[in-house]
Formats: sequence, structure tokens, C-alpha cells
Amino acid sequence: MRKALLALVLLAAPASAFGQTEPRYLPALRAELQALGMEARCAATSPQVGACRVATSVASAGAQPGTPTPAVERRFQLVLEYSDTTDTVYAYLDHYARFTADGANAPVLFRRIAEMNWEMLVGKFEWSPTTGELRLGAVLNTDSNFDRRALRGVVRALLRLGVRYADEFTRLTGSPVGEFAAGPPRPPTDPSTAPAATATPMPAPAPAPAPRR
Repeated sequence: MRKALLALVLLAAPASAFGQTEPRYLPALRAELQALGMEARCAATSPQVGACRVATSVASAGAQPGTPTPAVERRFQLVLEYSDTTDTVYAYLDHYARFTADGANAPVLFRRIAEMNWEMLVGKFEWSPTTGELRLGAVLNTDSNFDRRALRGVVRALLRLGVRYADEFTRLTGSPVGEFAAGPPRPPTDPSTAPAATATPMPAPAPAPAPRR
């Protein structure tokens, strides 16, 4: 009986009672991000909760296949919040886009978000009516174990989807999505070398008819 009570006490005791200073899987989360080539800034806000933040850039091909549009890179803020309390890793692209409910394209945006969420197998778009923030997120459960392969898959899927829908959200919201990080800059035009504008000659006016006598 005493052993059973002791086991219940140990299970109910907080992690801080055993000297734990950060969530149990936060070091593994940091290591996996480093294995993906990402420089993550990770910190524990409590013995049970922690987060990692990554400023990452993703290569994006031209807008249309076969067009001469050069490849660019888009920058996203990737955040991964881990909790021992809920046994989850919540990964999302922070402030992916922003729009308000009374905006001109709000009905179209809400419809497209619903359609995109229906299409995606991993991740979903979430919109805050308070701030207008749109984020692309996904949840990974860690109640049984920390699945490193699944984590890598979720991270790659979010970045891939972020690039896929960036142009459309840029057009619908009127604000850029994913700051351009690379790509050959277009040199400014030198007025002295620019071709001179040519004026189209106006046709000569038709001669006036002779007055009748």
C-alpha cells in the first residue's frame, strides 16, 4: 500500500521537484534543428515549457514553370513550442501574413484559407481576430515518445507550404509574405544610358473643304 502511494506521489510531483530545469525533450528539439542546418535559439520558460525560434530562408523557384523568373529565397520565422504538460510540439511560421476582417479581400481570404486547410495533410492556417495575424502551424504529439523523423517532416512541410502559398497571400493581402533573402538584385537604370523616348508623329490635319458658292 505504501509503495502504491509513493508511486502516485512521484507521478504527481512536478518536474522541478527532481531538479529538472527545462522540458525533457527541449535538448532533443534543439539537436534536431541543428541537424537540419538551422541555428535555433532555444530557451525554457519553465521546467515544463520551452521554445525554439529559427530565422530560416527557403529557396523558391520561379512563379511559373518554364519562365525565366530567377529563383529567390524567402525568409520565415519558425517557432517550435514544446510542453511537458500537454506533451506536444507546436510548430508554426510566425506572422506569416496579416489581414483584418473588414478588409476588402477578407471574404476571399477566408474562403481560400478554408480551401487550403482542406487540401493540406500537414499543417493548417490559423487567423487571430484580435491581431489579424495569420500563421501556418502544425502539432506533433510527444506523449509516447519524441519522434525525430516526424519532427523533421513537419518542419520541412511547413516551410514548403509557406513558399507554395506566399505569392497568393501577397496578392490577396497586398503585403509581402516571406522577406526576399537572396536573388540577383536588379541594377538601377542610368538615365544617361536609357533609350530615348520616341514620340509618335500626329497625322497631318485634313484640308478644309472649299466653301460653296
